[in-house]
Amino acid sequence: MKIEFLGNIVLRGKLECITGLHIGGSKEKLEIGGVDSPVIRDPFTKYPYIPGSSLKGKLRALLSYDLNMADNDLSSKLDLENPLHRIFGVSADSKAKEGQGPTRLIVRDAYPDKETIAMWENLDSELVYTEYKPENNIDRITSAANPRFLERVVKGSVFNIEFIYGVYRLNNNEKINKQDINFFGDFIKALRLLEHSTLGGSGSRGYGKVAFKFAEPFVLTKQDYVEGSDSYKNSLIDIDEIFPKDNYLRLTDLTLEKVNEIIKPFKQ
Repeated sequence: MKIEFLGNIVLRGKLECITGLHIGGSKEKLEIGGVDSPVIRDPFTKYPYIPGSSLKGKLRALLSYDLNMADNDLSSKLDLENPLHRIFGVSADSKAKEGQGPTRLIVRDAYPDKETIAMWENLDSELVYTEYKPENNIDRITSAANPRFLERVVKGSVFNIEFIYGVYRLNNNEKINKQDINFFGDFIKALRLLEHSTLGGSGSRGYGKVAFKFAEPFVLTKQDYVEGSDSYKNSLIDIDEIFPKDNYLRLTDLTLEKVNEIIKPFKQ
């Protein structure tokens, strides 16, 4: 099968924690007195961050239920009509990967923005850049309490995010009815589903409500990479420097009309 690279759609912006966020790290490697379940941290700066794997995995899981494909998503057999396989890929050790090309969606690790770091530096907490969240497990027979302390990223924290959606054309296969660009709307839908779900652990107990804000998407064709165009150069600038203070995009702004405008260069 012939696989032709057409370009990338780069979505950059902010992920805001509406409630406390817990994405677990290793207690063995990070000793914080009194914390039963620490959050994952950058080993150099000690700042909490959001692994791209956590974001990507939750997006895939939510979309799989929405598409009623949660069961066959685990299949090792490649289905090029399955949005989950085309957007998120299949396992690296699967022979089915041959013929699909690279995984279309790249999700970067998300690190705190400058304003959040400043807020953390002045945080009134016993922990470093985070907060304690005490919880109790109650024995239903003896009524004995078993207290534990979880570490959370505080609400109001904001992380810089970047998604890169690769666009390829699959040729020489009559069974393929949809190209990569036709699945971009499914990716946007997965982001919407996440805003009404949770990220990280203990979501049913109030943790992990998040919201997205985006700068105008960068639509980069092959020619942009050849020329090193302004769009390509701007897509590499630190997000804190280019993110609009007011005129940003919410997911409610990424309507069907807006999505069709974004993907138009790849439809011609």
